[in-house]
Amino acid sequence: MVTAGTGENGAVARAVNAAGDSLLVTHALTLSAALRALSTSAFDCVFVDAGGPGLSAADLAKALRAPSGCAALVVVDPEPANQELEDTADLVLSPRDLLRDWLRPLGRAVEHGRMRLALRAAESRVERLSGIVESVTDAVFTTTTEGVVTGWNNGAELLYGYPSAEIVGAHVSSLHPPGSDEPRRIMAMIHEGKSVLGLDTLRRTRDGRLAEVTMNVTPLADDDGELAGAVIVARDISDRLELEAELVRVTMHDALTGLPNRSYLTYRLSQALSDARNGNREVAVLHIDLDQFKAVDDVYGHVLGDRVLARVAERLRALAGPTDIVSRVGGDEFVFVCPDVGVEEAGEFSEQVLAAIAEPIAIDGRGLRVGASIGIAVAPPLEFDTELLLKHADAAMTEAKARGRARSQLFDPALTRRAGEQNRLASDLREAIAHDLLEVHFQPVIGLASDQVVGVEALARWEHPELGTVSPGVFVPLAETHGIAAELDRWVLDRACHETVDAIDAGLVPPTMHVAVNLSARSLDDPRLVDVVDDVVRRSGLEPGSLVLEITETALLHNRDAARATIDGLRDLGVGVALDDFGTGYSSLSFLRELPVTVVKIDRSFVRDAAERPEDLAITEAIVRLANGLGLQTVAEGVETVEQRDLLRRLGCESAQGFLWSGAVPMSALPDKLLGDRARARVARLRDPQSARFSGERRVASPRRRVLEAAAPVEHETACCLRGGLEAGQGWLVVSTPDRREAFARSLGSLHATAIANGQLVELDAYETLRKVSGADGRLDTTRFENVVGTALRSLGSTSDLVGVHAELGHVTQPLLSLRVSTDLRRRLHTVGQLTLEYGDHPADCAGHGERALQQLGLDDSASA
Repeated sequence: MVTAGTGENGAVARAVNAAGDSLLVTHALTLSAALRALSTSAFDCVFVDAGGPGLSAADLAKALRAPSGCAALVVVDPEPANQELEDTADLVLSPRDLLRDWLRPLGRAVEHGRMRLALRAAESRVERLSGIVESVTDAVFTTTTEGVVTGWNNGAELLYGYPSAEIVGAHVSSLHPPGSDEPRRIMAMIHEGKSVLGLDTLRRTRDGRLAEVTMNVTPLADDDGELAGAVIVARDISDRLELEAELVRVTMHDALTGLPNRSYLTYRLSQALSDARNGNREVAVLHIDLDQFKAVDDVYGHVLGDRVLARVAERLRALAGPTDIVSRVGGDEFVFVCPDVGVEEAGEFSEQVLAAIAEPIAIDGRGLRVGASIGIAVAPPLEFDTELLLKHADAAMTEAKARGRARSQLFDPALTRRAGEQNRLASDLREAIAHDLLEVHFQPVIGLASDQVVGVEALARWEHPELGTVSPGVFVPLAETHGIAAELDRWVLDRACHETVDAIDAGLVPPTMHVAVNLSARSLDDPRLVDVVDDVVRRSGLEPGSLVLEITETALLHNRDAARATIDGLRDLGVGVALDDFGTGYSSLSFLRELPVTVVKIDRSFVRDAAERPEDLAITEAIVRLANGLGLQTVAEGVETVEQRDLLRRLGCESAQGFLWSGAVPMSALPDKLLGDRARARVARLRDPQSARFSGERRVASPRRRVLEAAAPVEHETACCLRGGLEAGQGWLVVSTPDRREAFARSLGSLHATAIANGQLVELDAYETLRKVSGADGRLDTTRFENVVGTALRSLGSTSDLVGVHAELGHVTQPLLSLRVSTDLRRRLHTVGQLTLEYGDHPADCAGHGERALQQLGLDDSASA
């Protein structure tokens, strides 16, 4: 309500106020107030009282027209109406009209304003939609129910080539190929109120070309909801179909050779078998595997290897008949499918394939030769089953390789039985590894200068519960082919290290002896190998320099860069690395130059005939001289005669192993004559029926111990030992239970507190100590030992030149603590104290009890010192 000049009490204002609840009124007493209100709020009607002084009614209407927007502009003017005011305002009233029913015409004006607003919004939506339709790249057009084109966007012009002026008014059939019945069928569905969605079809363009499109056709209704025509949205899918075809080709073909891959082979073979079954014909499948092709990749590189594979594929393709299928199914594996070929013909054809592959392949001036092994499976007599036929051909190929390579092999059902036996045996081997059912035997390595043991080579042995002894020549290759070689390596490594430490602790073998463990190519490829070896060495307590890992040249070929990094990591640990079977592999000299190996093992094939064949003698002598020149140790394998030993000794070979001295035996069965004097004496004692025997397990049976019970006499003896040592200025580490430590404190009296204050006495709780030094595997963790016990020993060492250790661990029976930890900790404490025998939980250092303790231990005075 604009009452510019008349105020809220004027006649017009009173009439509006009298309308009561019909109106919700906002009063603006000035034009500027009205303009502010219109800028911040929306109104249905702007009611103007033009009876005041100032602007005329027409001027007021012009000033308020635009700000009012779609609101009804009603002016009450006491002057006679003029055309200018009529053209600007929606309704002009006189003051007399306010005495009549003026709300009715006001309501009509308001309704017209609302309709004007709705129309403007609709036009805006139409403009937006039209812009969207024109901007999309899809073809969008409309037709009548008879199929006459009524609308056409830019996307339709791009797809079909017709401009809007040319196509609008034409029948939609002009966009269809000649003779097509699609327009009639589509319009029939539209008349039924149905839509056509995702239709992939062909459409004709203006230049006569047929375009591949996908389209949606939906009914178009008029304002009354009646069917008015159809809306068509079409998209060119030529590029998509080309991409799909290319994807199918790539998915079904090998990228390197262009041959069908395994998926396409399976599809085509299924078709061939179906046709053969229906026509009572034969189908032969040849599985071809190139022999030792990995050596080509390793020696010449993968790029040249790929070129060789491509040439082989070309030769196979040239041999194929019109109905044959040639496929590449793996890295160096191919499959030939030959319809209408029987058993005899397949054998003859396989010879042609072998001859074609064996021809030299000229690449970059080199004449490379590769061989192949072929497995043949023919249906009938075999079943018309795609997967079984491929499986049988693969099994026959494996048998061909086992029989010497470069040959073909017809499938025999016995091969399936043999493969099943191999799988069962591999499963048993995996179980044996998991449950510690294997054994480790040790073949001594003899120093040729001293004729005594300087090391051992750890070799796995397997006693099968049903089959008896399984030869390593059977289960080691089995582990390789079934992917469990690395597990076997880790098991042997762990067991060999622990048994070697136990044997050294027990005095069975010289403490300077090393142990050699073989590693497979699988283990060498494992990036965690260095961490695994470090963990085993730490847990076993074996000095890293006492471990030698043997690696073959063939294993190094798998990945020379990774092998170099792994060997560097092993050498950083202090572990030795031996190059096994030297001279039988590839690029031996380059390995010696590039890789930080420490030992060269001369293969038995050279040693066996060196005494009789000048060629083998020359090779053996060259290897020894080469190794000596590079500062490497040499170990000759397979020495069986005195003549071979003497020859190697004259050539300067440092050490050797073979049946001349001993085969692989349990550690406790090493021949006495090969051991040092001290070790021989110790073995003799342990083998005496009256003494504890070396069991071959991971711990050594200890001599008889004095076990400390919670009894006063024992407390007195222990306290006496401690008192004598403390009074002599010794440092003491006591590991015991709380009640035992209290008993010691009572027996020592004031000396207990004085020794602690002076740093001479450190007490540790037995249970807490075992808990703190336990690793995740339930064994002693050497790092934790150093942090807990080592810290205490170093602290005592700073106060005294002589440190004693009293550890009572047998009393700790908490269920969460492993007995192994207690055993490991005892052994570690003895190692720290440079003791070679376990003396029990009791020190024997004082004059009063020393002699009796030594008698109980079976030691003489020199041994105690």
